[in-house]
Formats: sequence, C-alpha cells, structure tokens
Amino acid sequence: MPRTEPATAAPENPPRAPQPEPPARLVAERFHLGDLTLTAALGPANGPPLLLIHGVTRCWQDWSPLLPELTRHWRVIALDLRGHGASERSNHGEYLIRNFADDAVRFLHLLGDEPVAVFGHSLGAMVAAVVAAHAPRRVRALVLEDPPGTTLAERVSESPFHLQFSGIQRLLTTPRSVDDLTLALADLPVRRPGDGAVVKFSEMRDLAALRFSAECLLKMDPRVLAPLLAGRWLEGLDWFAELPRIACPTLLLRADPALGGMLGATEAGRVTAVIPHCTRVDLPGIGHNIHATQPQQTLELVNPFLNSL
Repeated sequence: MPRTEPATAAPENPPRAPQPEPPARLVAERFHLGDLTLTAALGPANGPPLLLIHGVTRCWQDWSPLLPELTRHWRVIALDLRGHGASERSNHGEYLIRNFADDAVRFLHLLGDEPVAVFGHSLGAMVAAVVAAHAPRRVRALVLEDPPGTTLAERVSESPFHLQFSGIQRLLTTPRSVDDLTLALADLPVRRPGDGAVVKFSEMRDLAALRFSAECLLKMDPRVLAPLLAGRWLEGLDWFAELPRIACPTLLLRADPALGGMLGATEAGRVTAVIPHCTRVDLPGIGHNIHATQPQQTLELVNPFLNSL
C-alpha cells in the first residue's frame, strides 16, 4: 500500500510544478522485406534498441502512453504488424502468428547487429516470444504483456472474446467513417469479463478508447480476424515447444481475467515453467490493456527489469 503523508496547509504561492518534457517525436519509416513492406515508427537514439509489438486490431500508436518515458532511455522502434496500421496487407491473407513472427525476425536483421529488447502486448506478446525463440542472439530481453495463450489462439469460440471479435468482423464488412464506426462499436454486444453478461461495448470502454479502436480498425485488413475466429492462429506452430528456446531474461505481466485478462492461471504457470529465465507478475484489478490503462505501473515494472540487464 502507498504510504500516506499527513496533510499540510498549501502555501499561498505554491511553486510551479516542473512541466513534463514533451514526448520525443517518432518518425515513421518503411522497411522492405522482399514480398512485404512494413512500417515502423522510430524514436531518437537515446539508448539501446527497444522493439514494441502491438496487439491484434491495433497499431503502433497504441504504445503512446509509454512513449514519453521510453524514448528518453531507449531507441524505440514501434512496429506495425502486417495488415495493421500503415504496414502492407498480405496478398493472400496470411495472418497466422508464425507469419507475424517471421516478419519480425526479418525486420530485426534490418536494424543492425545490436541485440534488442522486445516488448509485446497480447498478440504482440505471442509474436515476441516466437521471435526470441527463433532469433535468440538478436533478443537481449523480453517483456510479455498478457499474451492470449492457446485458449484464444486455438479455441476462441470457447472464449468470452468470441462475441467481440466476431462482432467487429461483421462491422468491418460495411464501409464506415471513424465517427460511424465509433458509434457502432459503442453499441456492439460483448461479454463482460467476470460474469459473462452480454452488455454494450460502451459499458466496458469510454468513448475516447472506442474512437481510437475505430481509427486502428479502419487501417486494418479485415482478413486479419479470419484465422483468429477460425481457431487457426497457431497453425504450423507448436507454441509450448517454442518457449523453452527463449534464452533471454523474460518478464511476464498477467492481467486479471475477471477484468478481461486473457491468460488463465494454469497456462500462465506453464509458460513461466518452460521459459528458462522468466519472472511472472500477476496484476489483480487490472484488465488486458495494462500499458494503456496503467502506464505508470507498467513502467514501474518494466523499467527496473530492463535496466537490470
């Protein structure tokens, strides 16, 4: 619990609080991987490289709450996955986890020889883990923020998130403006974590969050959701056979399933057991989007871990 200080009278002319530094500007660049072109936003060279990988339906701007701090100490590289943001769409709708991971491994080779720290959220966490397994000499540290695990990746129909993703897929069949899609998302039926009750999405997220979701969705190839909803995300990949190959220190942040966390306790235990150097932190009372809803707490966990390497 935080320490409580005794209250004191405020001075008549309190000193002006120091103003936070403005976030460093990231510059989007295009990277050609042969058959595909990806976009990544690059920050200033203020430290070692840190690769950020967003979740499904999102884009690199999803990391904005952390960027003012991270760009002060790291050379931030925020990637748009294929079919997301400003990255190119796959010609054949290839949106399996192994496709995203293969892209990221090839992308790492374009960044130079210096090993990178990799921080992934949700789908991005699963991708980051596979990248670390396939390119152990290129990854010096790994942060996995609430990876969905095999329940969502292989059996999404059994997950409370099936209603949300299938509803989004249906909304994207009709051309819409950002405003129209925001309103449609607000009315979208979803299952509430914890009790499974069907409620409007607006009861789970505020209008600003829904508008950002709409902006990301309108940049996304709608075909991204097809393999997820078909339970094919992990096709061609043995998830648990990959994890023991991760050689670097790993921090696993697990959100609260009662508030939308996607990684169950049993699978979290198995992930922690098979990754050789893994520290797990459970976060009761915090939902799936840990870094977006609790940026300060995220930094308080991630910074000491990365700085200790």
